[in-house]
Amino acid sequence: MVGGADDGTIGDDDGSGSGSGSNIASCPMPSSMADAGSLTAIHAAKCNVPQTMGAKVWYKLSAQLPGTDMDIVQIELWQGLGAFAAAAPAVGTYELTGMETSYDTCGVCVRGLGDKGATGAKKYFATGGTVTVTSLTPTFTASVSNLTFTEVDANDAPVASGGCSSMVGAAGISGTLVDSTNVGGGGGGGGGGGGGGGNCPTTIGD
Repeated sequence: MVGGADDGTIGDDDGSGSGSGSNIASCPMPSSMADAGSLTAIHAAKCNVPQTMGAKVWYKLSAQLPGTDMDIVQIELWQGLGAFAAAAPAVGTYELTGMETSYDTCGVCVRGLGDKGATGAKKYFATGGTVTVTSLTPTFTASVSNLTFTEVDANDAPVASGGCSSMVGAAGISGTLVDSTNVGGGGGGGGGGGGGGGNCPTTIGD
């Protein structure tokens, strides 16, 4: 793992109900969403994995779930880890099993953030489901199915007890890829594959 905890938006639960600001649901992401539909990406980027001198890359694709204040799902593909331990990220269908179920080891990672930007925002990590990548460039397009999320702490470890969970039956995300691999700067933070290079933070939805 390169770097440490990456998301400074995580806070304590401080209310009930839905919404933003101080009125935060104790479990902000929906407990179940059958089909999120086709979503336009907030970010679609190709980035350098830090400390690899540009020899390895990672991709991220994020979108806001419909009907939520600011609940984000983010797909990440990390060269050198998990499904991509021996090859660069590529189109294909990937099951979230084995090494893909931990942000320390996943090559195909799906993360969530409920109530992004609010005091009670919470991070989630998908430990089950399927990711299908149909295109990386010029448009980064992927779909997910049967995702099962569990709440994780600031270090991307599962919350030991009383954590939140969420399910997303299906969703498609697509956006024009921004290639940031030639942007200077080492970047920092991040679990799993480490921080981003240049303008590629690993914070969810950024």
